[in-house]
Amino acid sequence: MNKLHLFSLCFCLLALAACGSDDEPVTTTPVYLQQGGDVRPTSWQAPDYSLFELTMSVQVQLGDTLAHYQSEQDLMCAKVDNEVRAVTGPRTTMNVVYFPLTIAGNGSERTITLQYYCDRLHRIFTIPEWTNFDAAAAPTGDDGLYRPRFTEAMK
Repeated sequence: MNKLHLFSLCFCLLALAACGSDDEPVTTTPVYLQQGGDVRPTSWQAPDYSLFELTMSVQVQLGDTLAHYQSEQDLMCAKVDNEVRAVTGPRTTMNVVYFPLTIAGNGSERTITLQYYCDRLHRIFTIPEWTNFDAAAAPTGDDGLYRPRFTEAMK
């Protein structure tokens, strides 16, 4: 075999090795971390708190990979029966970014849906039935800030 054929054969083998096989997993960015088409929700407006009997205060911090994408243009929203009961942008205290939500409610209400708008990804993430309305709940939860995982069900 002459040197040119040997060189060509080696080049082809290296090219095949670089391409990998069908058995190897392909690492790609998950769809939920790619740019979406959602726009900043203008319908997320703070409720008239005088129309409700109680409030539930919680401090929420992103508890998953979305924390790497957060910005000052993000929004967090709490809904009961698809009605906005709280909305806020992020706050920072001692380098900790969190969303302070004061959720309006009445004694008979139960389930809260939590939504997060990520401005960098142009996506709205939702956790249906995130928690039950409880005016006596500790604002920081039992073990520090509440850390919902919006991407948990998407994996």
